[in-house]
Amino acid sequence: MCGITGIVTSNLDNIGELLVKCSSKLTYRGYDSVGVAAVHNGRVDLRKDVGTIEHVNRLLGLSRMKGDRGIAQLRWATYGAPTKANAQPHFGCDEVFYGAHNGNIHNYVEYKKELIDTGHIIRSENDGELCVHAVDKYYEETGDMFEAVQLSTQDLKGAYAYAVGRADKQEIYAVKMGSSLVAGIANNATIVSSDLPSVLPLTNNVIYLADGEMLVLTPDYVKVFRIEDGKQLERPSQISNVDAHAAEKGGYPHFMLKEINEQPKVARDVIGILESPMCEEWLRLLEKASRHYLVACGSSYNASIVGTYYFNRLAGIPMFHAIGGQFQPMYGATMDENSLCLLVSQSGETKDILNVLNLIKNENYGKALGVLNVIGSTLMFQSDSYIPMACGYEVSVPATKTYYSQSIIFAYLAARLGERNGHIDSSEAKAFISRLRDDLPSLTQTTIDRTGILAKNLARTLTDVKDLYCLGYGFTDGVAREGALKIKEICYNHCEGMYSSEFKHGPLSIVTKNYPVIFVTTTEDSWMVINHINEVKARHGRTIVVGELEETLEPYVKNKQDYLVVPKSEILINPILDVIPLQLLSYYLSVDLGINPDLPRNLSKTLTVD
Repeated sequence: MCGITGIVTSNLDNIGELLVKCSSKLTYRGYDSVGVAAVHNGRVDLRKDVGTIEHVNRLLGLSRMKGDRGIAQLRWATYGAPTKANAQPHFGCDEVFYGAHNGNIHNYVEYKKELIDTGHIIRSENDGELCVHAVDKYYEETGDMFEAVQLSTQDLKGAYAYAVGRADKQEIYAVKMGSSLVAGIANNATIVSSDLPSVLPLTNNVIYLADGEMLVLTPDYVKVFRIEDGKQLERPSQISNVDAHAAEKGGYPHFMLKEINEQPKVARDVIGILESPMCEEWLRLLEKASRHYLVACGSSYNASIVGTYYFNRLAGIPMFHAIGGQFQPMYGATMDENSLCLLVSQSGETKDILNVLNLIKNENYGKALGVLNVIGSTLMFQSDSYIPMACGYEVSVPATKTYYSQSIIFAYLAARLGERNGHIDSSEAKAFISRLRDDLPSLTQTTIDRTGILAKNLARTLTDVKDLYCLGYGFTDGVAREGALKIKEICYNHCEGMYSSEFKHGPLSIVTKNYPVIFVTTTEDSWMVINHINEVKARHGRTIVVGELEETLEPYVKNKQDYLVVPKSEILINPILDVIPLQLLSYYLSVDLGINPDLPRNLSKTLTVD
């Protein structure tokens, strides 16, 4: 969460315009408050306030700020409420040092006290300010900016990245200590940012940073150093082939709807990667392990539930799945050097997942196989191997295409493993993989086209509903939980996702006349789900069904829009398709409620805090 952008140019006229243009690509990282510090003629002009970058730009004229270098930050509040004082960038003791950070400083309370006790002027309750003061502190001692930045990391405990400068120094310095950071080199300008999208408006000539590294930016070059010993590192730049316009809406009213409609392409792209030679390495890691764990958070965790079913059904492999924060107390003592953890994170920076990664590395607990979307992320660099989700940038805060991609990855790997270990016939595995490759993209498009209008009509009947359930059985357990999460995230309505056979063990008491319960099913399990539907119908509840069209299910829905029908497909393809109507339902309900589904309150795309 939070996004920083630092730019150094040889032009005094347009630093504000550049910072606003580039930082706007980081809106998914934070939108509680925004600030820009620009250096012009040896003085720092700092403007910041609460609100989105568009709002604060209109209010304070950020894009009109002059200077040849500067730092911008978009904040998602953790330490300190979203206020003007807590907005970043921050000054040091005097208005000479300026800087901003992303991440969390874990020793915030004690280090803040130490700084105040030694005379530092702290103006906010935001931990990012301490990064600037840490550099300020060591500059007072050494008089050398490089050394001050290097030494500051000894004081700052946590997972963070920051950019900092001085009004009388042309350079901007940045460090990566657990949060993402990428740099770029353009003509007469350089840039450093939390994520690639904000670099691309300026240049596609990029440099990726690893943890424990720092860089120095001037208008002409970016130099990379190892923080531990100050040694300069050879880090050649790379030409990024990511489309600079990929983060634009492409004619859709919201990024979320655009990204739902990109899922057929995601299916083609991720299957292409899974069928590359790299897959052999991933399969060997899975085969060599004596025990397997699947660890994720949020939507990724819901996908991992589906994945656990695939690995059991197709490969005969038990997967111990856990939420990131649960993993160590739940399974930590069961791991050894032969274990394998599949660590799933869209951003590759999810703090709860990186905590598990650090546990594996520090205790020699086997191997880590990352499943991630952001290339250049910490999870990518530190895992033993990684599988790209191949989704492009998912700008909307609610996950859609990344969840979808993860489900495909798990299904594909499980089928390949099952073929290799003999759990399923080779012909069965090949046929299923062929259907993933050849049929899934078109089936996904058909599902979007077929269920869009039904989901839109259903949403209109739910605008006054503040509480409902979404139930799945077997393979659709994780699907139902994901549908419920989407409704909670972007509609602000309580929607509980759970296993349908558990509903009678307590929650059934909540059902009254017309109380809505969504049932997500496959043709394989509908006979059992009908029993659970009847339990709701007997209490005069409203039953809504997601799945293939079945005559046995039709009598249980009153209205056409209450049956979100997906196209007929292979039984193991069906769970991948079933999530799409729920994505569309949550989207249209959010819009009907007047909520921007791309920017739900209190949430951030990338969670880099505990």
